[in-house]
Amino acid sequence: MERGFSRRDFVAGAGVALAGAAALGMAGCTPAGGGQTQTAPEEIAFDREADILIIGAGGAGLTASIVAAQGGASVVVLEATSAVGGNTINSSGVIQAAGTEEQKAFSDTDDDTPEKHAEFYLQCGEGQLDEDLIRFATAEAPGCIEFMKGLGIKYEVVYGNGFIPNVNPEVQKPRIHLAGTDTNDLMYGQAHVAALMRAAEAAAVEFVYNTRGIRLITNAEGTVIGVEAEDGSRYKGTRAVILATCSYDRSEEFAKSFNLHMVQTLRDGRALTVATNIGDGLRMGMALGADLAGMGGFIGLSNNIGGTPTLPQVPEVPGIIVNKYGHRFVSESDHYAWVLRAIFAQEDHIAWGVFDAKAAALTGAVVGGVSPMSDDFSAEIADGTVFKADTIEDLATQVGVLPQNLKRAIDIWNADMSTTGSDSQFPTRACGLETIDTAPFYATRSYDYSLGALGGLKINTKAQVLDTSGNPIPHLYAAGQVAGGFMGSYYPGTGTGILSTLVFGKSAATNALAETAF
Repeated sequence: MERGFSRRDFVAGAGVALAGAAALGMAGCTPAGGGQTQTAPEEIAFDREADILIIGAGGAGLTASIVAAQGGASVVVLEATSAVGGNTINSSGVIQAAGTEEQKAFSDTDDDTPEKHAEFYLQCGEGQLDEDLIRFATAEAPGCIEFMKGLGIKYEVVYGNGFIPNVNPEVQKPRIHLAGTDTNDLMYGQAHVAALMRAAEAAAVEFVYNTRGIRLITNAEGTVIGVEAEDGSRYKGTRAVILATCSYDRSEEFAKSFNLHMVQTLRDGRALTVATNIGDGLRMGMALGADLAGMGGFIGLSNNIGGTPTLPQVPEVPGIIVNKYGHRFVSESDHYAWVLRAIFAQEDHIAWGVFDAKAAALTGAVVGGVSPMSDDFSAEIADGTVFKADTIEDLATQVGVLPQNLKRAIDIWNADMSTTGSDSQFPTRACGLETIDTAPFYATRSYDYSLGALGGLKINTKAQVLDTSGNPIPHLYAAGQVAGGFMGSYYPGTGTGILSTLVFGKSAATNALAETAF
């Protein structure tokens, strides 16, 4: 959730709990056990069949299952784990959309449009994105809000992204729709998934748990007709197969090939995603000649970024971020993904959050429901997570930063805050900035935690998977983070991922329903 980190979050975030290693192990970029099965359908015995077969029960798979089942199709969903939800259930459950009644009511924005929303995404993408996918997604976004409202979700807050310096301010609007409590007193991604699951169950969608799809099955003409599971069982989709397996964010091999940023977070155990996100859907599609799009981007969450002024209750930026030489290199209040990319670009990917006793007095809370820190930092100082000193020079020496550079950075900051109250070095949009002048002083390493990889199978607006010649692979669809092309090298804003699950989950199911069964 892009809510802007408070001063409390800035220092407490270093205690974010680390997720465990991937339970399934890391498989390579070629399909385990060989390529696709290409056998005439009369020679294959299927254990179960449905009109539409969906692989993965995260946000995209659940959305597709509802639309398909409500459209009159029989639907079977294979899920590699024992429960639905995927990454979506651990998300903030928010959706970006422009021109909705909620946006007008809760953000005092009445001049926004899907076209401006599209322009925002295209500028964020820096020329990397598929414009057709972007314009389709933003046009469909208001309908996704209505879709979820029809499932019982109520949106009560609309807020904005952090500022992105190279994007025209005219297209940066508050578009992030946050749901209130649902009927089961759930919030965020849990409420979103619960609403989807209730609708799926009401539509008689069948779920098969602990069943990992590993290989697509085609007929003699190359049409996708089903999938083989890891246990050898086979499932048939007479109209279509929809891949909704999320991404490759737990695969070291995929990361080494496409995503150096993710290599680091995997190596350090800083992945907060579902352990089964090892690229199964990508492997299955690639085995049939599917093209890839948008590979290399990263969704991350920092442990100590400063405050982004998006909500009225967000307090001031708690401190500054410097590189290993003690220089500031980014506005701490900018959009968190922009800041994370800037951190990764620093030498050795090293950055430090520096703050004083005023900010330290606000810590001790649970950050995002993940991990608490001690009120006086005693535990964190003991384990080396937080450094403490009576002078800026001593603090710099402890963390290996050139003392004269850090002192100069603090002096410039304090002079700005004492005179104009604004940042003279970067175009910050933050308010309530304060001096860093009250000893003791603190520093903590700025890390990012992986919330997923960007990029995947190339699709069109119908969510059909395309081969390397640009042709749809017959009866094969993809939705959610297993598909790529609508996000670039950094995450353009909270609510984009959930939007993609809804837009392309709905599109995949709608177009799969139009397929002729065989």
